[in-house]
Amino acid sequence: MTEVVSVGEKGQIVIPKKLRDEFKIEKGTKLLISEEDDKIILKPAVLDERHLFMLVSEASLKKVWGNKYDERWDNVL
Repeated sequence: MTEVVSVGEKGQIVIPKKLRDEFKIEKGTKLLISEEDDKIILKPAVLDERHLFMLVSEASLKKVWGNKYDERWDNVL
């Protein structure tokens, strides 16, 4: 499914109802937003302590591991 949405004054977008229904996204649902190549990815979040630690670790490690040799870890992180 491809939709065109507009970005509002505060950087907000509206997720189309069909997608909200399909992914059970309701008011207050937490979403993970990440970037991959030239894409922005939104996923419903199930955040526990371990997952939050992984996200923080990933961001820190990507700053340190910015070379081709370390790209092999991308699938692990």
